[in-house]
Amino acid sequence: MQRSPRLSRRASASVLWSFVRFASDQMFNFLVFVTMARLLPTEDFGLFIVALVYAEVGKIIASGGLVSSLYRAPEITPTLADTVFWSNLLLAFIVAVAGLVLQGQIASALGRPEGASVIAALGFVVPITALGASHMSRNLRDFGHKSLALRSLLSGVIGGGLAILAALNGFGVWSLVVQRYVTETISTIVAWMAFRWRPGFQFSLQTLRRQLPLGGNVAASQLVILFISRSQDVIVSRSLGASAVGIYRTAWKSVELIAQGTIMPFSTVSLPTLAKLQSDPAAFRNAYLRIVAVSAAISFPCIVGFGLLADQLIPLIYGAQWEPSVPVAQVLTFLVVPYALNFFADPALTAIGRADVIFRLALVQLAGTVVFCSLAAPFGLTAVAMAYVVRSYLTLALQLWLFNRATSVRPLVVLRAIAPPVAAVATMAVAVLLLGLAKSQFANAWVFVVCAALLGAAVYGLALGLMVGAKVRGQALAHVRGFIAERRG
Repeated sequence: MQRSPRLSRRASASVLWSFVRFASDQMFNFLVFVTMARLLPTEDFGLFIVALVYAEVGKIIASGGLVSSLYRAPEITPTLADTVFWSNLLLAFIVAVAGLVLQGQIASALGRPEGASVIAALGFVVPITALGASHMSRNLRDFGHKSLALRSLLSGVIGGGLAILAALNGFGVWSLVVQRYVTETISTIVAWMAFRWRPGFQFSLQTLRRQLPLGGNVAASQLVILFISRSQDVIVSRSLGASAVGIYRTAWKSVELIAQGTIMPFSTVSLPTLAKLQSDPAAFRNAYLRIVAVSAAISFPCIVGFGLLADQLIPLIYGAQWEPSVPVAQVLTFLVVPYALNFFADPALTAIGRADVIFRLALVQLAGTVVFCSLAAPFGLTAVAMAYVVRSYLTLALQLWLFNRATSVRPLVVLRAIAPPVAAVATMAVAVLLLGLAKSQFANAWVFVVCAALLGAAVYGLALGLMVGAKVRGQALAHVRGFIAERRG
């Protein structure tokens, strides 16, 4: 059985609208982030980032696991829908109350006792998120990315605008809390408008028990994956202070914004697409390799290009006070290959019901992150970033092996799919570095950045075009023409 043309067209349309959605999301996130970075001191950023760990954990507990049942179920019955919705909401309120009661202990454990009240406030964002989790997942299941593009646009504009207004009026770290509340509230409202479903009261404990194994595995895996990233913040917080957390997370956020903006549109579509192909191994394999290859071709030059120009871009964009983020960001761009594979391994394994594999791999990654970053912390932020990159490549081999066992997609086949973008981006890097030798000849930093970006794009495009071959170029163009014809029809 081959992937149906209709499914292919719907996936292509969803990728397009995912780009619109993530482009608006990332654009406003970036603009707000830049503005807030110029308005708030590094300490406020660091305090908020550490406090946000609790809300992110609560969000996964309340909404991250059970909604996976809505993706994989052949048919969503009223009982299943109501059970997932009310279970998510109950868990969310438990998280909120626990954050209020235990705020002091949680803040101390995270290394920032002064952030107790911020933790308590952020905990009550979780029920707002849970209210819209089922609606959003069911809309995505039906490839409803077009309507959800509005969600990102509205939440980004209004939430970011109010956060900036609060910062200008001296709210400090609380302006970031305001942004979180407004963004999640608008997102939930739009999710309800996009998917016209109202929860009933057909809650079933038996249905909940049937969904708990998969949902629990997915949530546990997501928690471990979250800790892989956020454990670095806690280690830096306890070892180097809140300001260091702000500097480290600014570098991380800069790279992450680019990665999410270029990879997440494909990753979001991959789960419902691959879930529909779970009974056809050949079609599943082909779809997975195709989406990984296309995503890598788009994301690699953007991520690596930022790293090559970070010494110019970070002071220009964020201000001179963020220059210590430059070497950290440059090191983190070496995560380009793990990013390309990590963003798709989890959706693919979830689609075939192998969340247990995600969990085992994530545990190894978490243990490695804690050990490597803890050992590196006394040597500074750049050393922490280097430790994380080394750990990522060491565990990449394990990821490919486990993925092969679960899906029969061989590691060499996966690596071959991303080989052309790797070679092309290496060629691009050489060209940009050579241009950098004449940096002093340019009128100012912005002129150099623009010229370097144009040169890099031209070299990358030419190199990639030569490497992928005429057959692949023809297939890609045919796919694009078919999609355009479908839209016009």
